[in-house]
Amino acid sequence: MIDKRRFKDVGNSLEEFAYEFLVVCPNCSKQCKVLLDGISDTNKLFQPRKAICIHCGFAKKWNGDKISAGEPYDWYFGFPLWLQISCRDEILWALNADHLDFLEDYVSAKQREQLPNKNRSLISRLPVWVKSAKNRGEILKCIQKLREKLQRLNK
Repeated sequence: MIDKRRFKDVGNSLEEFAYEFLVVCPNCSKQCKVLLDGISDTNKLFQPRKAICIHCGFAKKWNGDKISAGEPYDWYFGFPLWLQISCRDEILWALNADHLDFLEDYVSAKQREQLPNKNRSLISRLPVWVKSAKNRGEILKCIQKLREKLQRLNK
């Protein structure tokens, strides 16, 4: 049984969640996905991607060599992330449901073990306001609202 009160950093990076971006469709404003387009042996971050919307049929391909990471937009097309919400005068965002689960596990934990000297880990890169225990309740409410947004879409 996993102890939800404890979170142990195992060095996950944001790139590990970059297999899928849930974004706002530029055509119909509903949820669209940015996914890997085919299989490539090259750097995973620079594999071809495709944006597809099952609601309106929007489709676009990306096969570039530059990305822009770390903001509430997908790294390839620059579409706004579907999972973002104003929280404590900041923007709380997640790339996809797995990333949202990861953030919830971290924020809800009463004990947080961080790896020493792991500057590339996602935990080391989180903003201070997300790490602060005093913001836990408000951040968890925001995460719940994002989860409800996902559930409404899947009904």
